[in-house]
Amino acid sequence: MDLVTLAQLILLTLRDLNFKPRKHEPEDLAYAIAAYLLGVQVTKLGTPPSTLYYYTKKLGVKRRREERPPCPSCKSNRVVKNGSSRGKTKYKCKTCGKTSYQATNHKMSKEQKERVLKEYTNRMSMRGIARVEGKPLTTIYSFIRRKGVEAYAYLLLLQERLEGFTAKATVLDESWTYVWVRHGRKGVDLWIWNALADGVPFFITGDRGYRTFSSLQNSLPESRVYYTDGYSVYQVLDNHVVGKEYTYTVESYHYLL
Repeated sequence: MDLVTLAQLILLTLRDLNFKPRKHEPEDLAYAIAAYLLGVQVTKLGTPPSTLYYYTKKLGVKRRREERPPCPSCKSNRVVKNGSSRGKTKYKCKTCGKTSYQATNHKMSKEQKERVLKEYTNRMSMRGIARVEGKPLTTIYSFIRRKGVEAYAYLLLLQERLEGFTAKATVLDESWTYVWVRHGRKGVDLWIWNALADGVPFFITGDRGYRTFSSLQNSLPESRVYYTDGYSVYQVLDNHVVGKEYTYTVESYHYLL
């Protein structure tokens, strides 16, 4: 039953019982009682709680009891409200004393999960994805983070399989970005180091020093020949061929990142 219908029934009951409130109009009082019974918050009614309690006792009606979720720890139903946080009602269990939130279902379908990953890989922000998909930001963040961890674990597995693999040719190059990062008390430019081992891309970000290059080198499989430009850090490579005419393939890959 909605609020208006219940208010009309209460108004008819007040008139049948010949109740004549002194300080309130019958229509306003009936509307306030209906809102009180349904647990609906209505502002600016001006009806004190004592008046509502008096007339509900006279009418013989009780306020609708709000359904409270059981305690997720001990499954007890002795749960009371304990304030709110970020718009969510908190509940406290009288049995075990633990605090919990009201459970909400934010599960995503398989199609929606695929759509979220596609939107994120196309550089859409997490907040934008949350607004478009109608899901909380925390749900989107947790899902993307979980998929990132799974992808990283799969990447480590692939790197283990590359230990016995030898590439025919590997092309390496570094690219400057517009990003500036803090390094201690100073700031340095962020560089992207790319490598194509038989067309398979590898990359790492950092400064333009030997330490960053060494991290990329450790992730690469063995190669019969390495093609680079004339940058000095590449001189440690075996079977090294220098020439800008060999690095155009990896340079074109920079624009995809």
